[in-house]
Amino acid sequence: MALMQEDLFVRMTFGEIADRIGAQLVNCMDPFAAVSGFSTDTRTIEKGNCFIALKGENFNGNLYAKQAADKGAVLCILSEKPEIDPGVPYLVAAGDAYGKLAESCIRTYKQNGLRVVGVTGSSGKTTVKDMTAHVLAARFRTYATSGNHNNHVGVPYTILHMPPETEIAVIEMGMNHAGEIRHLADIAEPDMAIITNIGTAHIGNLGSQENIYLAKTEIIEHLPDEGRGGTLLASAEDKYLYGNMADLRERTNVRYSTYCGSPDAELLAENVIESAENMRFTLRYTVDGSTAEAVLPMTGLHNVTDALLAVHTGLRFGMTLAECAAALGSFVPGAMRSERVKYGNITIIRDYYNANPEAMAAALQSLGVIAGDAQKWAILGNMNELGEFAAERHRELGALCRQYTDAAFFCGENHSDFAEGYGDAEFVCLTQETLMERLAAVLRMHAEEPICFLIKGSRGMHMERVNDMLETMFSGT
Repeated sequence: MALMQEDLFVRMTFGEIADRIGAQLVNCMDPFAAVSGFSTDTRTIEKGNCFIALKGENFNGNLYAKQAADKGAVLCILSEKPEIDPGVPYLVAAGDAYGKLAESCIRTYKQNGLRVVGVTGSSGKTTVKDMTAHVLAARFRTYATSGNHNNHVGVPYTILHMPPETEIAVIEMGMNHAGEIRHLADIAEPDMAIITNIGTAHIGNLGSQENIYLAKTEIIEHLPDEGRGGTLLASAEDKYLYGNMADLRERTNVRYSTYCGSPDAELLAENVIESAENMRFTLRYTVDGSTAEAVLPMTGLHNVTDALLAVHTGLRFGMTLAECAAALGSFVPGAMRSERVKYGNITIIRDYYNANPEAMAAALQSLGVIAGDAQKWAILGNMNELGEFAAERHRELGALCRQYTDAAFFCGENHSDFAEGYGDAEFVCLTQETLMERLAAVLRMHAEEPICFLIKGSRGMHMERVNDMLETMFSGT
């Protein structure tokens, strides 16, 4: 069963917290008093919580300790001495107190049998995380990262909100720079790891796909040895993960899955049939020779890859292939990830949670199958964090749109690069506002035609505004 992320359970005493992060209690008369949960946000803090002050380039949570106490916090963990005494017990801790606290909790849980699956990759990691947790929940009490809590703040948040009865935790780990996955794996201590792929997301920060590969594979430094179950699961379709098989096998126990029949894979999807509504395929597990028919209520071969990684995880934890296949049939993707909304002969694919070159290409390739006989229109926003590779990647995206769509609209900093690849600048613009004006004008001339819209872009582009405009137009509200 899947456990609710909102079920706060961590009840530690003030003294235990001080010991775990190595800090001295101030203003404390009763070290045996306990907190009811943890919060880093004074807007959502609840009575009895411990407030953890975070500090970044543009914010300083230490300044809000008194406000947190006024709203019900009974303990504050700060990184600097407060200018105003919060009036409740507090600690001043150097370094990453949030991470230290979460790491100590994970070690306690693991002593009681908890197992951890770490999920990272350039794209698809949230879908794989959700799908893996869904499959595992068919047999185990499973808990997973909520939303995109996958960074140095989100991973501790996930751990400190984990219900006590959790048997398997599926924890997503994201990164922008080298060393970040290592830090997150230090905290979460995964027993098993999934790397979805090695793409070009954040290549502007890391400089090359080779460096991205090195950064993502930091996760395996923390896996136990094979005798204690330590395993990396990967797709044979990814050229970096498969092409570096020898390197990975020297470092850990790597197991592959495939829909292309790779001879080195132990889990295969065969006889794949794609329709506008789902993917159907036969699963075959070479380890025991078992087979099972699977239906995934999503489209696109990239989602078959995701499903194989989720099923492979279940198999490694002792589930049967039939159990895993049955679970896939009831999976529902998260918000803004290939969601579909229909208004008569209009279909809108809401896939704007984030974007990178590989995810854009996969979404465009699936658009034709989903659209059927309808017009295929892509409404795209800039792909961010590509650095010196941005111009080339946006030209390539424009060329893909020429290949896979009937019409393409684009907005963002790299609009001229997209237009060059697409070969037409009529519906390509810098701002989203201009894009929506042009889109609305064109739609008035195509009011009766069946159209399938793909909306996709990096999260910072806020492509949900385009979706809202379309839904208002087609729903008549």
